[in-house]
Amino acid sequence: MESQNVSHDAFGQHLCAIAIISYESKDDTLKRTYLLCFFALVLVHFSCAPEPEKREVVLYRQYCASCHIAPKIEELPKDIWKNAVLPDMLSRMDVEEMYTDPGQTKTGFRPKIKLADWTALENYIVSLAPEQLPETPLPEQRRLSNFEPKTLQLDDRNGAFYTYLEYDPNQNTLMAGDISGELKQFDFKTESLTTIYKGTTPITWYNKKETKEFIAEVGILDPSELAKGKIILKQGQDTLALTTTFHRPVHNLVEDLNGDGNLEMVVSEFGNETGRLSLLIQRDSLPYNKKVLLNQPGCIRTLAKDMDGDGKLDVITITSQGNESITILYQKDDLVFEAKKVLEFRSVYGSSWFDLVDYNNDGFDDIITVNGDNADKSYVHKPYHGMRIHLNDGKNNFSETFFYPLNGATRFVADDFDQDGDVDFGVISTFPDYDKAPQLSFVYLENEDVDTYQFKTKILEQPNQGRWFLMDKGDVDKDGDVDILLSSFTYVFTPVPDELSQYWSENNTDVLVLENKLK
Repeated sequence: MESQNVSHDAFGQHLCAIAIISYESKDDTLKRTYLLCFFALVLVHFSCAPEPEKREVVLYRQYCASCHIAPKIEELPKDIWKNAVLPDMLSRMDVEEMYTDPGQTKTGFRPKIKLADWTALENYIVSLAPEQLPETPLPEQRRLSNFEPKTLQLDDRNGAFYTYLEYDPNQNTLMAGDISGELKQFDFKTESLTTIYKGTTPITWYNKKETKEFIAEVGILDPSELAKGKIILKQGQDTLALTTTFHRPVHNLVEDLNGDGNLEMVVSEFGNETGRLSLLIQRDSLPYNKKVLLNQPGCIRTLAKDMDGDGKLDVITITSQGNESITILYQKDDLVFEAKKVLEFRSVYGSSWFDLVDYNNDGFDDIITVNGDNADKSYVHKPYHGMRIHLNDGKNNFSETFFYPLNGATRFVADDFDQDGDVDFGVISTFPDYDKAPQLSFVYLENEDVDTYQFKTKILEQPNQGRWFLMDKGDVDKDGDVDILLSSFTYVFTPVPDELSQYWSENNTDVLVLENKLK
């Protein structure tokens, strides 16, 4: 501010000098020249002065980027802004001078805004939004010939409603939980199916540590503010529900994080407008004590790894629901964590999954993410959906170095499937463009060049036997190479062609096993 005052003072002195000279001059020509200089300087000065920011721009920054990265207005079409996103945004705000039902309970943070400001902000966004988004470019595609698809039926019902899938390499079994609350185990060696647990709400996760089994039930599958989820502790035939309630738990990490011999749990409570990442601590035989690690909704998955080399396990998590990010929680002391956000995405990206993969083989874990959850209020095919590789500089600073566009990408697996020394990927899309590119519901990305990120895109011969929702990997046939497993969930998220919906309802493909034919 001081330098600006000096500049203005000097400019004023020059103007005054010119004005005095022109006034005292006896020469009319010289007087006119000085006067012209005077007015020219005034014109230049005020035309170059910075314009104040528009009120709407200030409002957009204030209300659309106060708690997360603001979406770019051009990332959603006009009709989605007007009919879906803005009404939802309005419902999450406290608008002065607007009537609200006094009996209506509102949760979470509610920023206040004047009605006139809201109207100005709404008009500003709609005026700048495009009529439609650019289409996602289609890659060159080849048939996936090095994997043989085989279907698994885990029940006798048509359609598929599996909400949890994980391969256990130690037992060579597949664990699968469904929407009804039933948890099953399929043994690949004996091809036998066993029911492990029968609950009442959709199964979202399962852990087994020695003799203890932990089973997560989501409680309410659809968006809700009710905390009806639960975690069941099972030992032998005995089951016990923890007394703590959970807000739509979708993942449970069970690990001895501090090395004291007791198992901790890190529960991803996805929630809705509210949610959290919770740490459950047990000392000896006492009940679990719950501690909040992140007080925000949308937590999806956590991993445990020593990320800073200090000998203590840290926690890495991915969140969505507006505040889309990857956060490392460094363990600084005995179960005392310090959170550092290492990646952020705009709130319309639909973050779905992540994993730690040393992509370039430099000894440091890189982060791979997929963005594509499209079962929300902004349903439209988005060109920024897909898989991203974020390289680690060795100090846990991550930068995006590769983006593979894929509408509705939701899960991936990474491994050297062809055993040529680099990382390949299998990626599923739960929300592909069924009209223009239904074959891209699953793609296998065969790595051709690590440094230049050259991949061959390979697709299934029959890609739409199910609506692919979850996936895992493992050597299920024990022949020395890694296979891929996809599970189907034909629950109605978003519109699909009638013939495809009918096909799913009349057929029974619960799991698709892609057997690697390398060996």
